[in-house]
Amino acid sequence: MANPGCRPNSSASIRLRLPELGGAIPVLTPREVLRLLGCLGFVEIRQRGSHKQLRHPDGRGTTVPFHAGRDISPILLRQIARDIGVTVDDLIKACDDA
Repeated sequence: MANPGCRPNSSASIRLRLPELGGAIPVLTPREVLRLLGCLGFVEIRQRGSHKQLRHPDGRGTTVPFHAGRDISPILLRQIARDIGVTVDDLIKACDDA
């Protein structure tokens, strides 16, 4: 049996541990998240280390970690959506309307 203090090895195990979120939130790459934010009008204003900061013309902003080989977890995707004032579904469907 796995040690309860161990971190999960895959994003799938994270997704399975979050049933309270109302469905599976996808695991996206940082590049995919930046593309979705770009569809919503966000532009990169600076990068400090591996973190890209984006801002919308109306003043909303968020930070996206851009680590090689690491995905954006469902928890972080939800926080990014909260930062910019949209739902995760609206964020994911942002480029569908364009």
